Amino acid sequence: MKKILAILCFLTFPFQQKCLAQFDKQLDSFCVMCNRSTSDSQKVIALGKLADYYYIYNLNSKGDSILHEQLLIAELSNNSNLILQALFGDAILNIGPSASTESFNRTIGFVQKGIDYSKATNKYDYLALGYTRMSDILRKRGEYDKALYNCVLALSLLQNVNSDSVKSITYMELGDTYLDRGEAVLACTNYNNAYDIAVKIKSIALQSKIHHCISEMYKKLNDADHARSELSESLALNKKAGNQEGLMMDYFDLARLTDEKFFIQRSIELADSLHAYKNLLNSKRLMLVYHYVIEKNAPEAFYYLEHEPDLKQSYLNNGIENYFTTLGNIYFYTGQIDSALYYYKIAEPKLQQTFDQNLSRINLEQIAECYWWKSNFAESTVYYLKAMKISLQMNDANTIAFYSGKLSDLYEKQSDFKNAFFYSKQSVQYKDSLRELSRQNDIALLGVDRENKKHQQDLFQQQQKQNLSRNIQYTGITIGIIIIFFIMLFVGSFPISALTVKLMGYFFFISLFEFFVLVIDNLILYPYVHNQPLKSWLIKIGVIAILVPFQHFLEHHVIGLLASRKLIEVRTKFSVKKWWEGINSRAANSKNLEEDEAVL
Repeated sequence: MKKILAILCFLTFPFQQKCLAQFDKQLDSFCVMCNRSTSDSQKVIALGKLADYYYIYNLNSKGDSILHEQLLIAELSNNSNLILQALFGDAILNIGPSASTESFNRTIGFVQKGIDYSKATNKYDYLALGYTRMSDILRKRGEYDKALYNCVLALSLLQNVNSDSVKSITYMELGDTYLDRGEAVLACTNYNNAYDIAVKIKSIALQSKIHHCISEMYKKLNDADHARSELSESLALNKKAGNQEGLMMDYFDLARLTDEKFFIQRSIELADSLHAYKNLLNSKRLMLVYHYVIEKNAPEAFYYLEHEPDLKQSYLNNGIENYFTTLGNIYFYTGQIDSALYYYKIAEPKLQQTFDQNLSRINLEQIAECYWWKSNFAESTVYYLKAMKISLQMNDANTIAFYSGKLSDLYEKQSDFKNAFFYSKQSVQYKDSLRELSRQNDIALLGVDRENKKHQQDLFQQQQKQNLSRNIQYTGITIGIIIIFFIMLFVGSFPISALTVKLMGYFFFISLFEFFVLVIDNLILYPYVHNQPLKSWLIKIGVIAILVPFQHFLEHHVIGLLASRKLIEVRTKFSVKKWWEGINSRAANSKNLEEDEAVL
């Protein structure tokens, strides 16, 4: 085995050299950026980008050392903002489930440093963010109870958190944790809370991300239609806002959901244009899988793998066993069973030592399938039993039911009817539990639907209250302007100075036309030109060009009327005192007439 591995390493060495050349070229650009940095802030930023790049390409130990160096520079600068920037960079978020136990432990230790520093300096926003990050990493390790505990800690801090973005992220992580725990309704509730905050602060990026979370929730509940609907909403939102990063993620998840090549291509194009290395790499992996799973085209898959050096390097960096597994997958899904078995067997020993046992289970299953196709039922049985052992540890009902069915058939082919019956019975039991789980998913979907309807009703009532409050204010402003206008006319009917007349007219017309602009802006322009500053600017220029001459015309004539003596003459002719005396005089005459008639 060691000789074969050595030969294969030797044969792939020229390709590794080519990959390394391409990889090093991009790496050098980050290193140059670090070397040219003069200030501490520039060094911290440059090292953060370098660490991010290492983590993306699964060079976790190098990424850890860069983060340590970055934090050291920040601490020596004695700058609190730089320390927080180093502790809460995005690099550690790129660690994947296949990382080693050591890498996970180092990452957890680094996040804990951020939590401790935030707690010591009373930085509640960062403290809540630290707990959500700890939850995210623990979820990747499958430690859902610990993840939920950290989410609850973050949630308890929200009353002291100023950043609405952090609040939204906290609810989002809580939703993800509940979803992984199988509690879809609670996940939906927290996603809705996160979305409401994102809408409030008008964050398109957060709204889009929450749509993706809800889509993943529906996907886990086997509701592909609603999952795609959420992604379509996100796509429309990002197109309207011109959010290219959001569009990139929309196309990527649509590709995962639909297996459409167009979406993969668009995701690659956008990731390349944005220099989003993580998304570019993930999209290329998706394209490779498309070549050998959907198209079943082995030559095209190998060509793509060899001509995308960064893709190949990422597999090599993640361990030679992952690279061989990829080769095995290409051969397996294109029907070349012997070659597939050859590479799966080479990867087997190393995969058994990894932290993520799921990778080892999948590899064992593929080996068992290869032996099945080769009609080597004894070896196929051995490997299905190994895969079954891991599935039982993971309590994965789907794979246990599948493996039990396979083992029942295998033992029957080998005339071992006792074991065939045992695994047939086990298969039936787990299929029954899967049907129960399916019913639970249906119930969860109903619960999610009820939660969404309740949320929509709450939003409708809140909108109704806001509309009522807005209409009351508009009505109050309108009445106020009318009252001010009549007061101005009344005051103008008395002898006052010209300066007072001009000041009254000036402030009245400013109030009147600003009200016109307010109505036009909020009720007419906002629904159509929201987040389109150029269009809004041009339309407002046109509106103001019309209103200003009209304002000057009215202001000139009204102030002219107030400055003249016409209102005074009207007031003099129409004296309230004379009017009241006239009323009293008619009343007195009427009374005298009645008395005279009574005497007669």
